[in-house]
Formats: sequence, structure tokens, C-alpha cells
Amino acid sequence: MSKTKVAPQQFFMNILNAVGAGVVIALIPNALLGELLKFFKEGNDLLQTTYEIVVVIQSFMAFIIGVLTAHQFKFSGAGATMVGVAAMIGSGAVKLSGNGISLNGIGDIINIIIVVMIASFLFLILQNKLGSLEMIILPVLIPVVSGIIGLYTLPYVSKVTKGIGHIINSFTEFNPMLMSVLICVAYALLMVTPISLVAIATAIGLSGLGSGAANMGIVASCVTFLFGSIRVNSTGVNLVLIIGAAKMMIPVYLKNLIIAVPLAINGIICGLVAYFINIQGTPMSAGFGYTGLVGPINAFNRMSGDPTTNIILLVFGYFIIPFVAGFFVHELCKKFINKYSDELYKFEIPEQ
Repeated sequence: MSKTKVAPQQFFMNILNAVGAGVVIALIPNALLGELLKFFKEGNDLLQTTYEIVVVIQSFMAFIIGVLTAHQFKFSGAGATMVGVAAMIGSGAVKLSGNGISLNGIGDIINIIIVVMIASFLFLILQNKLGSLEMIILPVLIPVVSGIIGLYTLPYVSKVTKGIGHIINSFTEFNPMLMSVLICVAYALLMVTPISLVAIATAIGLSGLGSGAANMGIVASCVTFLFGSIRVNSTGVNLVLIIGAAKMMIPVYLKNLIIAVPLAINGIICGLVAYFINIQGTPMSAGFGYTGLVGPINAFNRMSGDPTTNIILLVFGYFIIPFVAGFFVHELCKKFINKYSDELYKFEIPEQ
């Protein structure tokens, strides 16, 4: 096993690229099948088992990100499993108790990044330094040390999410239209970051119009990245964005923060759409956008009046207006903003 040398900038980009790909691998099965299976699984053992499997896959997001990070660094298979286990332990997705362990959601992505950074750094500096003891010491040292550090940093990292939640919660004190726009813009800007928007919504109990505006913020983010990506990325990447998994673009966004401009503009437009249509939702639906039709279904269930009219309104609100606006906003930004181009949205797929 040869020594791997990595420049600091490449070190961070390897991790961010792994996060982008890992989020897709972990979340897409449930995003595609979860809501559909909820409707049909009752009384059907096969569909019930399938639903449970896609939820479990989602819960292993930290492990997947850890393994992909190690792959980016070209670690050995053993090294990849060490980083993956460390990420899983320190993510918060595994709940430890006196009665055993259980899966607890998908974990905190910010903390996952911290843990894989520590685990990867330890492996980089220790590989080929311990001779024949390497396969004895590293499997103990890397997962245990990195995992324990992650468990200790998790409560403090979670405060970041809670702090942002308090800021977003303060928007609810404004008049409904301004609240809708501010929440929508905030969610559009935060969607493609390591921050969990579902965690924010559930922490502050975001519901009603606030939840609907947050949902439309996810839509604004998805259409922004879709129209930026469509000319420079593969069909597979674009299909993932169409499905609504824009979080895969974390490395793209963090490298090119100018993308915040079209995100904010689309957020304003979608916030106004949420207000005028009166799109509502629950804390759990706030972070999904149109993925799995979670947002539209929750909004429809909370609308009064003629069902056909409501469906037409939601089609316009979730699909027609945001997509048309997203196209024009992207083209106008290319025309008027210096250095803004399709190339900013190029997604680097981790090497096979």
C-alpha cells in the first residue's frame, strides 16, 4: 500500500465530493419509493419490508459518506471500512444506550464531515508507519478515536442547527407575505449545505404557511441547480436533480458561492408563490420540496375548496412557475453577472 499525499485544498474537496455523492446514494431510494410505499404497504409484507429497507439505507448515510471519502483518497478496503465505521459512530445516526444500540435518523452531516476529516487525516499520517502492527492498531485507533471525538462534538455542532432554527423562527413574527419570502429564501440558500433543513423545521415546529414556504425554498434550490447543471452534467446527475436531491451539489455550491444570487431570486419568487397559493405543511414535510410529492401531498391535504382547482394550483405552484422562473433567472444571471456561467455547476463524480 503506497503512501497517499494530498494537498490541503484537495483534502477538503475529496470530502465534499464524497458528501455530495453519499447523500444521493443514501437518500434516493427513500426519496423515490418511500412515500409511494407508505400508501400501499399496509397488509403487504413484501412492500412493508421494502419500505423498512429504504429507511435503513437512508440511516447508513454516514457510513456511505465515510467509505466514499476513503475511496476519494484511494485508501485500501480496510481503510475505507475504518473511516466508514468512524463516520457512522460519530454521526449521531447510531444511538447508544444501556440496552444496546439503535438507528436514529441519518445523523448530522456537519458532524459527519468533522469525523471523516479526523479519520482520514489519521489514516493518512499513520499508514505504512506501523509495520506489521498496522492491521492491529489502526482498526482500533481510527474508528474508536474518531468516533468518540464525533460523539463529543455532536451536541455542540447540533447547536449550529438550533441557532439557525431560532433565526428562521423569528421570521414567523413578520407579516405572512414577508415571512413566506424570508423563510423560502433561507431554505433555498441552506438546502445545498451540510445543514439538515428537516432538523431545523422539526426543532422549531415549523408548520402551516411557514412550512409551505420552507418547502418552496427546496423547490427554488432544485430548479436553480437543475438549469445550471443541465448543459454541463450527465443525464444521471440531472435526473437526480429533477427528483429533487439537490444536496448532492454541496461541493459545487461551496466552491462557487455566486450561485447564492439566483438561489435568492428564485427563493423570493417561490416565497411569493407559497403566500398567494397559501401552501401549507408540517415540520416533517418542510424539508422535502417536491421530492416524493411529500410537499404537494401535505399542501393538498390542508387546502379547502374544490379539489380539482387545488390540484391545478399546486401544479402551477410546485412545477410550472418555479421551473419557468428558474430558467429565466439562470439566463439573466449569465447575461448580467460577471463570471457566472453554466461551468460553475459542473459536478465532479468520484472516480470509480
